[in-house]
Amino acid sequence: MTFEIGAFALKIAPGFGAKLVEIGFKEAIKKFNPSDFEKACTWGIKAADKNKLFSGCEQGVVEDFLNSFLTGAALPELLKPFNDQEKPQVEFLVAAFNATVPEHKKIQGRFDPARLHDWLEVFAETYFHKTSSYLRFKVAKADYLKQLANWFDDVKFAGIAVEGQEIEKSEKLAQIFVMPDVLEEVNIYFELDIKAWEEGKKLQVWQRETRSGGKFLASQLLNQNQSKKFVLLGDPGSGKTTLLSFFAVMLTQNAPEKLGWDPGIDCLPILIKIRDFARLSDINLLDYARQFAEKTMSVKPLPEGFFEYWLADGRAMILLDGLDEVVEESKRYAVVLQIESFLGQYHQNLAIITSRPAGYKRDFFNTSEFEHYQLQLFDDAKVDEFINRWYDSRVRDAAEAQHRKDSIKKALDENDRIKLLARNPLLLTIIALIHRYQAVLPRSRHKLYEKAVETLLKNWDANKNLTEQSVFKCLDVDDLRRLMEILAYWIHTQGSTDNPEGGTLIFKDDLLEQLTLNIKTKKQVERFQAKEEAKRFVDFIQQRTGLLNEQGQDLYAFVHKTFQEYLCAQQIGYQADDDDDFEIVLKHIREHLHDPHWREVLLLLIAQQKPKKAAKAMREILAANSEHEEWLHRDLFFAGSCLAENIQGLKGADSSLTEEILEKLVELEVRDEVLVGKRVRSQVLQILCSMSETEFEAQTLELLKARGVDENRLWRYQAALGEKEAVITAMLLRLIPILHEVA
Repeated sequence: MTFEIGAFALKIAPGFGAKLVEIGFKEAIKKFNPSDFEKACTWGIKAADKNKLFSGCEQGVVEDFLNSFLTGAALPELLKPFNDQEKPQVEFLVAAFNATVPEHKKIQGRFDPARLHDWLEVFAETYFHKTSSYLRFKVAKADYLKQLANWFDDVKFAGIAVEGQEIEKSEKLAQIFVMPDVLEEVNIYFELDIKAWEEGKKLQVWQRETRSGGKFLASQLLNQNQSKKFVLLGDPGSGKTTLLSFFAVMLTQNAPEKLGWDPGIDCLPILIKIRDFARLSDINLLDYARQFAEKTMSVKPLPEGFFEYWLADGRAMILLDGLDEVVEESKRYAVVLQIESFLGQYHQNLAIITSRPAGYKRDFFNTSEFEHYQLQLFDDAKVDEFINRWYDSRVRDAAEAQHRKDSIKKALDENDRIKLLARNPLLLTIIALIHRYQAVLPRSRHKLYEKAVETLLKNWDANKNLTEQSVFKCLDVDDLRRLMEILAYWIHTQGSTDNPEGGTLIFKDDLLEQLTLNIKTKKQVERFQAKEEAKRFVDFIQQRTGLLNEQGQDLYAFVHKTFQEYLCAQQIGYQADDDDDFEIVLKHIREHLHDPHWREVLLLLIAQQKPKKAAKAMREILAANSEHEEWLHRDLFFAGSCLAENIQGLKGADSSLTEEILEKLVELEVRDEVLVGKRVRSQVLQILCSMSETEFEAQTLELLKARGVDENRLWRYQAALGEKEAVITAMLLRLIPILHEVA
């Protein structure tokens, strides 16, 4: 077989770095990457081989010779671009080539000496061009990583700066970050032909079963050998965005060992907010990454092929955050296709996609290619670690920091419901934020959000003797809350077929216009006065409270979608109360039930109602008769989720309602699994266990016991619903006979 450049592969032996030091190129090591050297040499040989220097030589003979030549006598000359950016001199390469020939008898007389100079001249020119490009990429990478760290390292929503105590408003990510656990999803498939069943034919079952696989630290995803592509699903506030930011920031800070990687690994993080990418049409992911870097992060213009340089070698970490925040479903599918195409092109790179479970379709990404994981809530140890990190980073005085740690831990230990909520990282952050101002912590989710918003809006700059009048001309502190509610509702309703990019992001001009109209009407001022006040409002909400953030050039969004959802629910409730028309609430339920974008809004909306109205809303849900309800049970599950919000007084307002919901859920638990399906059973387990620490906890467990639930399943329910000690005792009694037999 004669020599063909397409089959050539340069082989660098182990210990090559030591060889560089030996020949006096210590500085080159800082810029030298063996992969760059290999690629540049290969490109050089490919370009030079048009002169057919080795015509008639066997492949192996030429490869051995070139490997010896390039990593031996020619190496000092080839390292010049890495040392001082000088071009290798052809005369030196000719001498090195000829000095290598005597060591390889099989090459002697098998090449054309008359072509050697021209061959090496083309090689040197191409090699220098490639190494120069690679060095430019290295320089550009340093600036890119610096700006990426500046953009993602600050935790913007981190409370209120109090002079003399708390260090600063935003935290450095590594100071407070706690690595969460993930749980692997293992999938088995059944089939269910509903149409055939409706026609009276033989029933066929199609059902996706999700079983729990192994649980481990999320950082271990980066070291999995089975796959390089992952989908990470997590509930609102579970820390999806923070996790991806941490991965990226650790690489920007040259700390890959914190991710379980070897020190010094050369990997480029590419972090993209899917919501921001989706709002642009006719642009691919790489073009968006460049645009975001240069226009939003203020990175210096990147050289052509910058991202491709790392992607082509599998030296990039692709982080795609928030698929669920693409509001319109058809747009979401289109984005999925773009992601699949991109990751197929650069399949050798590690990639993680995040989404809330609501809004994620199981046919988005094939589970045989994309392993799916569920982000887990914090356990007690992680809650403690967060609290310790939070106060150690925020409070200078060690004794004061310890006092605050003890105080908040005591508050959690005394209230099991709050302790349960604190397992959610966002809620835990809110609890830590408001605990300074609130001696008694709220026991329900929507009350926690209420106190967080109140704290952020009313207690800002508490020790600086500033008042809202020094910031605003006509707005007062009570106006701020109402404007935020109106704004949240308006932004949330922007997601539609006509405006698929809306729903979470809003352009600055549109934001100011909406605020101007509301301020003008509310305060009865001239338009120009309202517009100036709107500008002051945006600056205040962004800089002083942290509730609203600039997401890109002239683009704004709530710091977390959860706050938008809570304030949106508040606005709907306000409209209904103001008009004394509960039909407004019911109308929103009818229009948006089972829409993932509205799920949290509706749950929070119902949770904040008085008991009789909440019961009325839940009966509306049970009577919705959604498509395929007899198989999917979505109405029942949503009503169950409403119960889990622990609406006080609901049982007294409509006791038959709570009984009906719980009995139907328990009925699904005990029904034949083949008919119900594993996924439905899994949802039943999740919802019934979520009754923990609610006024329905004892009632739920009583129903399960009365219906003779399978013992192993019953143990899971007992452990979740306040009878953990009884489960431990039962398990030990089960083990005693086995231990006797073994003995």
